[in-house]
This record gives sequence, C-alpha cells and structure tokens, in this order.
Amino acid sequence: MVVPTPDDTATNGDPVSIVEILILVAMIGYAIYRQTQQHEVVGSSRFKLAVIYAVIGLVVGGFSRPDTAAEWALLVASLVLSVVVGLARGKLTRVWADDTAGEHRVYSRGTAVTVALFLGMVVAKFGLGTYAYFAHISDDGGFGEILIMIAVMVAFQAELIWRRARALGARTASRPTVAAQK
Repeated sequence: MVVPTPDDTATNGDPVSIVEILILVAMIGYAIYRQTQQHEVVGSSRFKLAVIYAVIGLVVGGFSRPDTAAEWALLVASLVLSVVVGLARGKLTRVWADDTAGEHRVYSRGTAVTVALFLGMVVAKFGLGTYAYFAHISDDGGFGEILIMIAVMVAFQAELIWRRARALGARTASRPTVAAQK
C-alpha cells in the first residue's frame, strides 16, 4: 500500500497563501478607492494601474501554460470576461470636462455599478479557479494569474475612458510640453 507523503499535493505549485490573499485584498481595496475618487484623465498615464497589476502578477507568478483544451477554454473565458468587464466599466465610468480656475481638465470617477462590476469579476475569477480545481481541469492557477486578468480589465477600461475623455479635450501628457509653453 502506498501512503501519500506531505509532498503529494493536488497542486503543481503552491496554493495561494494568506499573505497573497491579504495583498490581493489590499490591491482590490486600493483599486476601489481610486475608482470612487475624482481624478484627471491624462493620456500618458492611463495604463499606470494596469501596468502595476501586471508587473506584480508577473513577479509573484502563480500561473502556467494550459495543457488541455479545457484549460485553454477557461483561460480564454477568463480573458474574455476581463475584456468585457473592462469595456463595460469604461463605458459606465462618469467622464466630464471642467473649466474651473481657467484650465480645461477632463475628469472621471467610477460609479457604484463600475465598482460592482469590478468586484463581480474578481468573484467570477475565483469561481472559475475553484471550478477548475474541483472539476480536475486545472490545479495550478493562482495569485499572479488573478492580477494579470485584473490588469487586462483595467487596461481595456482605461483605453475606453481615454477615448471618451480625449473627445472632451483631455490632455495627452501630465505636464505641458516645451512647444505648448511658447
């Protein structure tokens, strides 16, 4: 009779740790905070949050190349969900122009619906991962994969908000260029 050893786990990698969960919760909290605050839309910095999520996701790891058709299907479904939610959030984020203090600025702020979509996507990502684990489709997704999927969503949202803001006269750079100052 073969007795399983502690190294015979169901996962190919380490499970998501409590520390990773706390980091994810903190990052989600920060993202929600940023969404609910008015901020100027500037073209050159529109992907900053997406890049932060992507870099942290790549650094911490927790994802692997899909090996089966079912793993590929879940990856594609997850990416499609990120894109669709990002586009919906980009469309539903409040964007407006303001000429107060003699300067033309364009601002945005998330709404209760955009926050709910964000949280719903995070819950759906955990749901897909849990389903994949218990259906024995995949047992090696993790923290980094969640962050990458959030980065994809944030990038699509940021681009759509930028396009809407640009139509209202948003600045492309945060500081005036030398040519603009002359």
